[in-house]
Amino acid sequence: MKTHAPVLAISLVTGIVATLAGGPALALSCLPADVRQSYTQVAEARETYVVLHGTFDFDVLDLPERDLSDPNPEEISFPARFTGEALGKGGFGGDYALDMTVTLNCLGPWCAGQPAPGEALAFVQKTATGLVLGLGPCGGHHFAAPDPEQVAAVEACHAAGTCTASE
Repeated sequence: MKTHAPVLAISLVTGIVATLAGGPALALSCLPADVRQSYTQVAEARETYVVLHGTFDFDVLDLPERDLSDPNPEEISFPARFTGEALGKGGFGGDYALDMTVTLNCLGPWCAGQPAPGEALAFVQKTATGLVLGLGPCGGHHFAAPDPEQVAAVEACHAAGTCTASE
């Protein structure tokens, strides 16, 4: 699957450039996020991720209204607290209380919105400065109120070492 990464990266960059070249009148079009695709993405990433299932608690921000004519809006970061389980060899387990930073990333003028605090399944990056939950405008690293099938799918992917497309 890694052999297709350069083609995917080129296609993604080409699509982004074509979208941005059209000007701010165009809307960003995102495919629905899928936990299996997210698992595969972070499993193949150079960075290290931890998959968490539990409660995320943070203050709800009064986010500024986005100006789609600004091609480089400022990303917003804020602290969050997680309590719950982490994905390990036997599935989700443990009893963790972790502090992290949530970053609302942008892709051109489009930025992630702040999720609501509460139960979630999340793919969180381990960095030199701590845990970071990076959220993009198309989603994929945070799944609010996951259903049991989503949780089971991630556990199955982890147990198998690979994921198949959602059914």
